[in-house]
Amino acid sequence: MNQATKKRHEAARKRQEEEYKIMKLMNKYDKSKDGKLDKKEFGDLLQEVNDGVRPPDEEITHIYQVADREGQGDKDGTLDLQEVKSAIESWRAYLQNKDQIDEAFKKYDTDHSGKLEFEDFKKLLTDLNDGIPPSDQEVKQVMDKADGKDGKVEGALGRMDILYAVGVWYSYVDHQQKQEEVSSCCSIS
Repeated sequence: MNQATKKRHEAARKRQEEEYKIMKLMNKYDKSKDGKLDKKEFGDLLQEVNDGVRPPDEEITHIYQVADREGQGDKDGTLDLQEVKSAIESWRAYLQNKDQIDEAFKKYDTDHSGKLEFEDFKKLLTDLNDGIPPSDQEVKQVMDKADGKDGKVEGALGRMDILYAVGVWYSYVDHQQKQEEVSSCCSIS
């Protein structure tokens, strides 16, 4: 077996282990045994995932509401297994980037509201874009996608929204670069 095959098998084994752990957690916290978690059950599960430290209610609520839209698209106020998997992935991504998010808020949240309004967010995107300011339309598109992800449209982005918004921005930039590459390679003179 070559190295690439070994790595694929190891990655598949780790995925299976992770899925098994999540299934066990789901069963442990699903008090009604209906295959779904309500918000309290999810908060208890997230506390265990977070090494026994209960996340603030705002963070639990945000992850919960975002994940409730991911699974069947049912937004039924409960999380099924797929939604719990998505929620745990989102939580871990948030934790991995929490320090950078906190730094962004220190720098760009000039009115200390806990939210980045349009101009604040545009400055953040400018820095992420190597000093090149995005158009107002681009900022609005990214904000529109990220704001309301938790079910509340506020016209500004909170800490929990920023991770998603930055992901949207990078996806947009990658897409634009690919479009430019296609255009430049296929132009006829």
